[in-house]
Amino acid sequence: MDSLFSPLKKEPQLTLQDQLCERISLQISKGLITPGQRLPSCRKLANRLGISRNTVVSAYQVLVYDSIVEAREKSGYFVHKHARALSTAPTEHTSKKIKNKNLFNHLRPNISPDDFNIIKRPHDWVKYPYPFVCNQIDAKRFPLANWRKCSADILSQSKSAQVISDYSYNDCDELLTEIRTRLLPSRGIIADKDEILLTAGTQQAIFLTAMLFGNSNRKIAIENPCYPDAKNIFNLFFNNVEHIKLDGEGMLCNDQLSQCDIAYVTPGHQYPTSIRMSPNRRKDLLASAQRNNIVIIEDDYDSKIDFSSVPTTALKADDTDNNVIYIGSLSKDLSPGIRIGYMVAPPDFIHEAKNLRGMMIRHLPPFLQLTAAHFIRLGHHDALINKLKRIYERRWSTAHHALHKNFPECEIISGEGGTNFIIITPYKYDFVPLAEQALKKGIVIDSLTRCFPDETDSYGMFRLGVSAIGIKQISKGIQLLRNVYDDFIQSNSK
Repeated sequence: MDSLFSPLKKEPQLTLQDQLCERISLQISKGLITPGQRLPSCRKLANRLGISRNTVVSAYQVLVYDSIVEAREKSGYFVHKHARALSTAPTEHTSKKIKNKNLFNHLRPNISPDDFNIIKRPHDWVKYPYPFVCNQIDAKRFPLANWRKCSADILSQSKSAQVISDYSYNDCDELLTEIRTRLLPSRGIIADKDEILLTAGTQQAIFLTAMLFGNSNRKIAIENPCYPDAKNIFNLFFNNVEHIKLDGEGMLCNDQLSQCDIAYVTPGHQYPTSIRMSPNRRKDLLASAQRNNIVIIEDDYDSKIDFSSVPTTALKADDTDNNVIYIGSLSKDLSPGIRIGYMVAPPDFIHEAKNLRGMMIRHLPPFLQLTAAHFIRLGHHDALINKLKRIYERRWSTAHHALHKNFPECEIISGEGGTNFIIITPYKYDFVPLAEQALKKGIVIDSLTRCFPDETDSYGMFRLGVSAIGIKQISKGIQLLRNVYDDFIQSNSK
C-alpha cells in the first residue's frame, strides 16, 4: 500500500489521473492490493501525493466504472471483490530455468530473412539535430489535431459496430470509395472497387505480389540500384532476379528486360536516385511489357508530394493492356506509422491477393480505415499535401544551394520534385564509415551499399534527404557534414 504514496510524475504522455489509475490497477494485478481491501480516502491520498482531491475522486470513479474498484456508501472505496491478480508466485515448475535452444537453426530454411541487408538507421534518428534521413516525414508536420478530431468523430458517430467488426477478408467501403474517387484520379487512374486492395503499407503489397507470382522458372527485373527491401522480398520468391541498370531516363528497356516475366519499377521518383522516368522511356517500357508479356509492378511511393510545376501521372494511367499492378500508400504524405497502402490491378489478381492477405492479417483495423476515410473526405489530406509540397520545395532549394556550395567538386543528383539527393564524389571509398562518423556529430545520412547488387558500385557516393529535417538545420548540417567528409577523405588518403 505504501507504494501508492510515491510521487507522481508530471509528464505529457499521461495525466495525473491516468497515472493514478495505472498505479492502482497495477498494484491489484500484481496482488499487492487484494480484493475487498480498503483504499486510502480521497483526502488522504491527495495530501500524500500533493495533487487535488478532485483528481483522486476522478481516478477512483474511472476504476469504479471499470469494475476494478467499488464504492461503498459512507465507507469509502475498496478493491472490487471480483478483481483478481493477473500474476502469481513462481511454482516449482515455472521457476526452473528453461534451456535455451536456437529453434530457427534447428530447422533452418535455405534462405533466411536474416541473410538479407536492410536499410538501417538509428531507431531514434528523430532526436538527432541533423536528420537527413530519406523518405521519412517531419513529425511536427503531422496534422495531429485534425487526425484526433476524425478519430473522435468515428467513435462518436453510429459506427461502433463497424469499428469492432470483423470484415472477414474485405475492406471498409468508405476508404475504398475515397481512394477510388480522390486519391487515384489525382494519379490519372480510374478503377472500380473490385480492382483495389488495401495493404499494411507498400511492402505488404510487394510481398503479396511476389508470393503470388513467385516461381523458380520466372525472372523478375529490378532497377540497379534499387529499393533494398523489394530486392530482399523478390530474392525470397524468385530464383532469377535480374538487376537492370539505369540511365538518366530510368530503367533501360533492353534485351535483358525482354527475357523477364515481371519488372519492378519506381518511375515517379526512382529509388534511390529519385530521378523521374522520362515520357519516352515510359512508352518503351509499356510497349516492351505488351510485346513480351511482362507484368509491371509500379511502386508509386512518393508521387503525391511531388512539388514540381508539371508532375507526371502514374505509369498505370497509360496502361491500356492491364499489364501494370499499381502500388500506392499514405506513408510519405500522411505517416509511415499508419501503415495504409493500396494496390490496383485486374479483379482476378485482387481476388487472389485478398485471399492471401486474409490468411496473414484478414484486413486492416476498421477503426484505422474509417478514420483515414473521414480524414480524406473532409479535405484534410488534400490540405496536407498542398502544405507539404510548399515546405519540401523550400527545403529542397535550401539543400540544393548548400550542397553545391559545400561540395562543388561533387556531382549532385536529385530528381525533379523529389526530396532526396545523391552526392557522387571523386573518391571510390566505402562511405559506410563516413555515415558512422557523421552520426557521431549528430548528422544522419544514408549509405547506398544495400541498394546495389555489388556494393562496391556504391563506393564514392552517399545520400541524404530533406523531408524530415527543419529548414533552419539544413545549411548548417551540410556545412558540418563537409567537415566530417574532409576528415574522412584525409584519413583515407594517408
